[in-house]
Amino acid sequence: MGFTSNPASDYSNSELVDILNRGFEGYFVPITFHVMAFLNMLRKDGIDLTASRVILKDDRPIGIALLARRGWISRLAAMGIGREYRGTGAGSWCMAQIIQEARQRGEREMLLEVIEQNAPAIHLYEKFGFDIVRRLIGLIYKNAVDPVSGEMEEVDIRTVSNLIAHCGLPDLPWQLSAESIAQINPPARAYRKGQAYAVISNPDINDVVIWSVLVEPPGRGNGLGTDMLKSIIARHPHKTWHVPALLPEELGIVYERAGFVREELSQWQMKLTL
Repeated sequence: MGFTSNPASDYSNSELVDILNRGFEGYFVPITFHVMAFLNMLRKDGIDLTASRVILKDDRPIGIALLARRGWISRLAAMGIGREYRGTGAGSWCMAQIIQEARQRGEREMLLEVIEQNAPAIHLYEKFGFDIVRRLIGLIYKNAVDPVSGEMEEVDIRTVSNLIAHCGLPDLPWQLSAESIAQINPPARAYRKGQAYAVISNPDINDVVIWSVLVEPPGRGNGLGTDMLKSIIARHPHKTWHVPALLPEELGIVYERAGFVREELSQWQMKLTL
């Protein structure tokens, strides 16, 4: 097939963004990368450019695979192949390479998320032994205001990340894990209301992301998570609230009780034991 690869660390950030954008051109869902967002992704998600690969054909970059690493676990954070080289075996060649290299590094698991409606990509990952862990959903809430009594206090985002590490789901998607949440910085905010906590993106803009809602174990089952969501919406009214399609489906009821509705896009969280 004549494919080769270079470490992504051999390229400038602007070159990598250009390769990513060509790799995701005409993708199932429109995706466009910018240098600033790319740098934030590298930092927040722990992407290792020395382990990531730029795929070459006749010494020309035709695709990219970004690998995030933490301890014995790696994650395929993004993989894109240029439109003219899709269906040529480049994706399979790349998967074989990055899996082999992960095993050589002594890693024990590789993780990824894939859009549920993207059947060709799911088939590729299943061919290499990835299993589905769970469905991940996204939700949205627009502009309504629910008056809620009770005051919230602002806390350090690290306070919430520490709680996620101690009492959150042990297999949260990578981007919602304690390590990733700890990398979120102001103007993002974290709040506490009793035994409930939340982390959101900058609330001064119209579209706000809710990254995490956590209730300490003794308070669970009492509607505190839903109450926290309503309190945040009341504190920052007239916003559009987004939950990325990374939320474990089993947690969706907390958001739906607060008035959020599911979006059409969903993903599979997948895992390969190396």
